[in-house]
Amino acid sequence: MKNKRFILLVAILSFVGFLAGCGSSGGGSNPTNPITVSITLPSSSMKVSTMQTLTAVVGNDSTNAGVTWSCTPSGSCGSFNPTTSAGSTATTAYTAPSAATTVTVTATSVTDPTKSANADIKITTTPPPVAVTLSPTPITMPTGGKAAFSALVSNDSQNKGVTWTATCGGTACGALSASSTGSGVATDFTASSIAAGATLTITATSVADTSASASATINVTNLATNLADGTYVFSAAGEDNVAVSGSNCAGVLNVACSPYYVAGAFKVSGGAIVGGEQDFIDLGTIDTQDPITGGSILTGFDATGNLLINLITTNLGTETFNAKMVSATRALIIEYDNGATSSGTLDLQGTTVAPLSGGYAFSLAGLDGSGSSLPVGLGGVINVDGSGSISGNGSVFDINDAGSLGQGQTFNASTVTAAPDGFGRVVFNMVPSSSSIPTISMVGYIVGPNHIRLVETTDNFNGTTGGVALGQGSSTGTFSSASIAGTSFVFGTIGADPNGGFMVAGELTTNSGGTVSGFLNANDLSISGVQAPIGFAGTYTVDPTGRVTLSSLTGGGLTITAQFYLSGLSTATNVSGDGIATVLTMDASDVLSGLAYQQTGGGLFTATSFFGNYGMNATGFDFANENEFDAVGPALADGVNALSATVDLNFIVPPATPTANVAVTPASFTANANGEFFTGTITGLDIDTPGNADNFAYYMIDTTKAIAIQTDSNQMTQIRFELQQ
Repeated sequence: MKNKRFILLVAILSFVGFLAGCGSSGGGSNPTNPITVSITLPSSSMKVSTMQTLTAVVGNDSTNAGVTWSCTPSGSCGSFNPTTSAGSTATTAYTAPSAATTVTVTATSVTDPTKSANADIKITTTPPPVAVTLSPTPITMPTGGKAAFSALVSNDSQNKGVTWTATCGGTACGALSASSTGSGVATDFTASSIAAGATLTITATSVADTSASASATINVTNLATNLADGTYVFSAAGEDNVAVSGSNCAGVLNVACSPYYVAGAFKVSGGAIVGGEQDFIDLGTIDTQDPITGGSILTGFDATGNLLINLITTNLGTETFNAKMVSATRALIIEYDNGATSSGTLDLQGTTVAPLSGGYAFSLAGLDGSGSSLPVGLGGVINVDGSGSISGNGSVFDINDAGSLGQGQTFNASTVTAAPDGFGRVVFNMVPSSSSIPTISMVGYIVGPNHIRLVETTDNFNGTTGGVALGQGSSTGTFSSASIAGTSFVFGTIGADPNGGFMVAGELTTNSGGTVSGFLNANDLSISGVQAPIGFAGTYTVDPTGRVTLSSLTGGGLTITAQFYLSGLSTATNVSGDGIATVLTMDASDVLSGLAYQQTGGGLFTATSFFGNYGMNATGFDFANENEFDAVGPALADGVNALSATVDLNFIVPPATPTANVAVTPASFTANANGEFFTGTITGLDIDTPGNADNFAYYMIDTTKAIAIQTDSNQMTQIRFELQQ
């Protein structure tokens, strides 16, 4: 009985054990088959910020809960969408980070977090495409003109550079000095045999990737090489060979030096000069309304491409001017004979010369009428308020007579010729209110309603002066600080100080609150070494006449007080290049006068802003005796860091010595966004030592005009550049 019970108990326990073995363990895996995870990658390398689909295969998970996605380094390894994927084949969209790195992605089983799989992905950057940038990219270029182009190739690991083409309407044209260059290396292009009006395309194509290129489309213009029919107004200021013992020329005693001023007009018909008139003054002569009875125009006489203009006058004989055309209507000129040297301008007169009306900002400079002939400057505004009438209302002037100052002077009732003659000639008779200032008479030759060339004539003032007047038009009497607030001006002035001749050029900006700031360079041959630009600051006020008072312009040991007299012109309307304001300094230690120009492009200038074919007009004084020299000719600015020129030069060493085809070879200069290009050198203009590399600073007015001033004591020079158009 006992044995039967024992057998039954064993049977029951065995059955219970069988049932236990058939029951659930509470998990989805078989203890002998654990969960597994693996990752499948389409690629083990990805570009930054791109996306690919990742797949995790999960084995032995009867719940199909899938995986959770993660990566390292945390925070910079990319992202997943979704971050948890269900199923035995779980997928996610993985987006790579934005920076190159190596990422480890991990898929972790949801059911058994102890089970996971890793995979490394290398994140790389996309190589940037090859790119070509062409410099400079001018809008116009004269036929026969020259230019240097360069192309910068970026992302070219092979450094293969570019190939060049020049086409007009799809056909090769002009001449390239090199058909292929390295990155940043220039090729010279000459627009030879290209007719005016053609459209030129310059193209630089990458050698490494021919799909990368850059092009410039340029309009080829007709560069004027002669004077068309019409009437031309000219004026010039310089020195002649009249021996005036004891005269004081620009503050320096010199028996051979007499300053002179001339202004006039002549008519061209069929390439010949057929008539005209001029007014002339120096320390020994006043020649009034001297007839120009004829003359000639000679082209192509030397390598400069300048013109020789011979004027036959009744009283003074034949005068020869050397002219560089900068447009069809304008030229820069010097006198180019044995009798005198000077610099000036020549402009086509408007077809209609109307009587004067409104305000005119003027300046006169030269020598006064005292026995010692000291330097003098006058500037102001003349308001012509009736037919030939100047009542004095709205007129104002300042005078600096060798440091004796008269500011804020007025005129009594005065006159101007009611109607110009056939050559645009008028006469101003100005009567100062102060009895200590004699009547001043000026002859004016009208270029147009806004431009008049001035030369002093017989009067009680008895000075030897010349200058310019700029029309104010509808702006007459309406000026205020708002008229120039936030405006930058480039100015160039010439005169004298106690050391002798004196030149100052620079740039100033009118700021809010009535302050001004800027940079300048000054030269009176007392410079030590090479002068860096002098920063200055001061204040300004504007009265309704357009008279601007610039006070306490202080910096670098200089203190200057100056007057600007505003015209109604802007850079856009001032096609003659005469500036938009006349300038006079009001200091006991100097007398300076000149023009100021509204700067456009300030803050955006680059080396390419100084690019193309320019006319160059230099005037200066040598170191030994401060005798004057003048030069004019074509200059080629390469848009990189240099220019070259060939000029005709005249030097007033009795007799004056005209010299043709003088090579001018500047070295590099440094461009600045504000238009102050410091410091370059010019070789070829040094009268005492022609091989000297003289230092210059350039002040950009805009891409078509610039002023340069010498910044060492080798000699004293100021240069005007105008783009040939």
